[in-house]
Amino acid sequence: EENFEIKLDDAQAAIEQTVTETSTQPPPIRVVFVVHPNSPTANPLTLQELDWLRGLPENILVVIDEAYFEFSQTSVVQELADHPNWVILRTFSKAFRLATHRVGYSIAHPELIAALEKIRLPYNLPSFSQAAAILALNHRQTLLASIPEIIAERDKLLKALSEHPALQVWPSAANFIYLRLAQSGNESTSKDLNQVTQAMKDQGTLIRHTGGGLRITVGSPEENTRTLQRLQAVIA
Repeated sequence: EENFEIKLDDAQAAIEQTVTETSTQPPPIRVVFVVHPNSPTANPLTLQELDWLRGLPENILVVIDEAYFEFSQTSVVQELADHPNWVILRTFSKAFRLATHRVGYSIAHPELIAALEKIRLPYNLPSFSQAAAILALNHRQTLLASIPEIIAERDKLLKALSEHPALQVWPSAANFIYLRLAQSGNESTSKDLNQVTQAMKDQGTLIRHTGGGLRITVGSPEENTRTLQRLQAVIA
């Protein structure tokens, strides 16, 4: 859990398990689902994890969620031509700010897309949501113009939080930062995180308690400065 990486030995063992026709064990692995980068931990796939995915047999569907790729600035889309069993999922909910419309899309080999089309529900996307997505695409330069500032602010906020001795902070490839209190691992952690979350809320700043840690979304420079000041005061 130190870096939230996939336990590749365990994953490979699951892939290689053999199941006989009379076995009562679960069926062989048919789909591998990964996130690049992940939420709430904000870590992208490592080189070792990507190499492992490349080595999977073609009868296993590999689903790669790239919902935050605009902020990570990394993608595996260029590898799709070599991996017809891969499908990339993306969304308009993050960088394009259309979360309430629930618009997403997939990128994959044409044959795989054709197979997905067969199981797509009819009228699965309201016409209003479709119109909103088209409008967002037509204004993508405006909507995505803030990405460089968000990335720069993320790095500044990450550096400031990492310098605080009471916090354990992980690198981020998304538009949020994942952290824990340095004394995590004991029974008081959840209570402490609840107290921090509530104290921040009382001051007007919402951060997400994810169970074992906190997820802080990167905002404007003014919002980030205010969040940092309030958090430092709360955990002082």
